Parts: sequence; C-alpha cells; structure tokens
Amino acid sequence: MTNRRLKMNLRVSLRIGFSLVVMLLFQLSAGGSQTSLLAQDPLKSYKVISRKTYERVLDTVFQRDEANRDYDFVLRFEPSIAPESQIVIKRAAGKTQIIEYTSLSGNIYRKLDNIMANGGKEDIAEMAKLVQVRKRLVEVRDAQVNQWRGSLPGMMAASMKLLEQRSAEAARGIGTITIDGTFYTLWYDQVGSHLSIGVWDHEVSNREITGELELVQWMNVVRRDVEKLK
Repeated sequence: MTNRRLKMNLRVSLRIGFSLVVMLLFQLSAGGSQTSLLAQDPLKSYKVISRKTYERVLDTVFQRDEANRDYDFVLRFEPSIAPESQIVIKRAAGKTQIIEYTSLSGNIYRKLDNIMANGGKEDIAEMAKLVQVRKRLVEVRDAQVNQWRGSLPGMMAASMKLLEQRSAEAARGIGTITIDGTFYTLWYDQVGSHLSIGVWDHEVSNREITGELELVQWMNVVRRDVEKLK
C-alpha cells in the first residue's frame, strides 16, 4: 500500500456522509438476509496494544537502554507494514561500530496486536520472547560517520522549517496526513548533550529514499548506507 498525502480543509461537506447513510439504508432494506446475518454475528472488540508497551518491547528486543547511553546515534524505524529495525552507531575501542537490528517476525506491532486480539495480555517480557530479531555488527570508516554527522544539522534545520509551515497551515484549518507511514525516532548523544526526536512520515522503502522531512530522508540514507556495509 502506498503512502498518500492528503491536504484537506477541515470544513467537510455533510452531503457526502448523508449520501453514504442513504446508500447503506437502501442496501439493508433491499436485503433482509444481510440484516439478519449482521444481527447474528456482532462485531468483536478488543483492547489494542498500547504505545508504551509496544515501545518497551522494542527496547527489549533491540537492546536499547536509555540509562546507559553508550552510543553516538540511534535510529529506529517503526513502519506500518514492513518489519521494524534499529541502527546503533557508536565508538568502541578506537573504532566506530554499527549494530543493526531487524525484526525477523514481520511487523512487531501487528504481531503484538494480534496477541491482544486473541485474548493475550500486555506482558512485555513474554511478548518480547515471541519476537525474533537479527543482530548484525559491522565496522564503518570514520569518514562515513563524519559525513552523516556533518549533514545532520542542516537536515534538522530544514525539517523544523517545514514543521513550522505545517503549524501555520493548521492554524488556517488545513492539515497534512500521512496514511500507512513510518514513525521515525532519532536519539543523539555527543559530549554530554542528548537529543531525541520522533516524527511520522512516509513509509520506509527499499527502492527509494522516502520522507517529506529532510531529517527522515537523512535517516533513510543512513539506513541504505548501512545495508550496503558487509
């Protein structure tokens, strides 16, 4: 499913909704058997997985400990459809190392939500045991890391400018929505300074660099570069 960017005025016409209601009533009156079937098979509801539990399961399987910030960068990708992944970039023993985590259990959120749909409980430890992750450790040249680091400030500044534009649009009753996108999180720690930012943008892709925000484009460039490392 592709990403779609919708700019909509908040003043929605009621005639569309009225037409849908009329069509639905016509279908139900024309097919009594359908009405009977719906009455016999009511929709089932269940509690969906909470954002907090989902994030803590990811922290467990991707081995992220916020109390022990032994990293320079952490990039996390939480797609709507594709498997989640995380990249850790850090200096160790005079070398720059990259630890790449990728879910082998498909989309983790959907897996956890399916557990809840089948009567499961929000047990972080037990849920984490059901998720398989590939962990890959590679070394990277300092020049490559310096290139990533050097381009980051400009990408963040451009992203903040776009977010300010969206805020101004929202004040005028116009919103920007990304459907079936990815939640991107960046943690940055350097010389005692710590920064974290999370944004919702276009879905990750293995075919192209996606993202309206330049920060997201930067994260996807790093992800692509890391995938090429052996």
